[in-house]
Amino acid sequence: MKQKEELRRRMRSVRTRTMITLLCVNTVIILLLSVGAFWFFQKSFIREIATNRTDVLRQISERARQFKANAYTLSDLYCTDSRFRQYVRELDEENADEFRTYMDQVTRQLQVSFNQVNLEFYTVFLSADGIGYCSLPVPLDYDYMNPQIKIWYKDIYYAGGDIVDVASYRDKALGINSFSAARTITADDGEVLGYLMVNADERQLWRTYSDVISESSNIYITDPGGRIVSSNLEQIIGFSYFSMSNLEKMFGENDYIITDIAGRAALFTRYYDPESGFTVFEEIPLVNVLEPIVNIRRVVVLMALITMAGGAALAWHFSGQIARPIRRLRDDVKAVEQGDLNRTFSSGGFTEADDLSRGMTGMLARIRELIASVRTKEEQKRHMELNWLQAQINPHFMYNTLFSIQCMVDMHRNEEAGRMLTTFIQILRSSLSSPNEMVTVRSQMESLRQYVELQKFRYGDSFDALIELDEQVADCRIPKLLVQPLVENSLMHGIDMDAGNGVITVVARLQGDAVCIQVEDNGAGMSAERIREVMESTTNDGRPHLGVRNVHERIRLYYGEPWGLQIDSEPGQGTRITLRIPAQDAQQKEEPC
Repeated sequence: MKQKEELRRRMRSVRTRTMITLLCVNTVIILLLSVGAFWFFQKSFIREIATNRTDVLRQISERARQFKANAYTLSDLYCTDSRFRQYVRELDEENADEFRTYMDQVTRQLQVSFNQVNLEFYTVFLSADGIGYCSLPVPLDYDYMNPQIKIWYKDIYYAGGDIVDVASYRDKALGINSFSAARTITADDGEVLGYLMVNADERQLWRTYSDVISESSNIYITDPGGRIVSSNLEQIIGFSYFSMSNLEKMFGENDYIITDIAGRAALFTRYYDPESGFTVFEEIPLVNVLEPIVNIRRVVVLMALITMAGGAALAWHFSGQIARPIRRLRDDVKAVEQGDLNRTFSSGGFTEADDLSRGMTGMLARIRELIASVRTKEEQKRHMELNWLQAQINPHFMYNTLFSIQCMVDMHRNEEAGRMLTTFIQILRSSLSSPNEMVTVRSQMESLRQYVELQKFRYGDSFDALIELDEQVADCRIPKLLVQPLVENSLMHGIDMDAGNGVITVVARLQGDAVCIQVEDNGAGMSAERIREVMESTTNDGRPHLGVRNVHERIRLYYGEPWGLQIDSEPGQGTRITLRIPAQDAQQKEEPC
């Protein structure tokens, strides 16, 4: 029986359930690896296709190299012909027709010879004096490819008689896109005598490789500057279509890349022929390259989707089994966070979760006990602190008052001393004999008037006191003996009794949701440093400053921040002390006044 119970506990443990879940996840991962294998196969397939296409580009490059070599050979045959060079040195209007006749004869001979390699060409020559020749019939205004007005003039000029490639010269008069092998014919002293251009129609070059390209691919043969020498797209021939430096960065050490061309993915391959200087590029839409493996991809995708769906179902099931008790515990913890300390943690369903629930339930019970104990102690501490502050004020007030009565007796003003004593007894009866901490604002203002009357026995007409009570706050309850110490502070430290013009104003009114009581005098005022000393409960001689600071502390202890006192004063400008407490029943703290 014990063995069965132990086995049941183990099977219900988080560890066991987690292991089962991991097994399911591993199964899904293995299935997903099949997709990775297909991706690797696809990469390998693309690499193989790219290698095959590079071999094709090599063949195209060889044909382009031969095409260029034939044009170069023709140019050399003209240039090394001694009679041709003799004509060029002596060429003028008188022998121009004879020169053209000889050039037609040489050109026909060369055309017969190069017809064997399927190269059709035409030759153009222009002397430095403007005498021209073309092996094809041309209009009277034909410019004979005048190099001096072409952008490639500088190239052939500085070549010093060497051949320069003119990629895809557009001969508008003849309607031909020509590849031209151009050079200068120079005298022995380097003087330019003329310009020889051997031209071949670019379409001949295109026909040499048109049989090895597919309908979906585009071929570009470029010179080192990126100008299109030949392409199946005839409209871009002759344009600087590529930035060769950018292409070098894109390809790096590779002969192919997958790139975006005209908004679609394409396989872009290249082959560079160092002998001809030509670079052959081919672009094929990637969808055409991958067409042979489309069916395989569909099967793999379908299997991957089925596997993912099965894995998701398994993950959902097992994760739900594991997470359900944890979610219940989470909900219980959130309820406790929101203040429900009587919450009972539910059973988890797992061995570990059950143990955790029991532990947290016991811990919560202990927390409730501790909170109750702390609350009781804090309440006792607060009452002790309030009683201590109250005990500070009472002796302080009684000492000052009895001292004033003694002064009256010493001055033999016994009748006034008797009235002072009577008023003092009334104040004690109203403020000290009551066991309640809280009194109404009206009651406190009445006690304040009695206190002012008491002080007038001592100081006579040295000061006036104005007390104003707003009926809106008359029935609000506040701690007793809250305002009297502030008035006493004005009498003792603010007003100059010898001057005889002191005024103390006390105003109690409603200000928003607060009872606002202002005690203002026209006395000596205080500096910012003195205000700080008063609020820190220390006088210049180091004795406690009981009055103002005591009232501030009592308010903070009872109501907390931001309630309390604010002192506004400047030397010689009097002092205003503002007392603010909530405008509600001070005992219950529920109903507004």
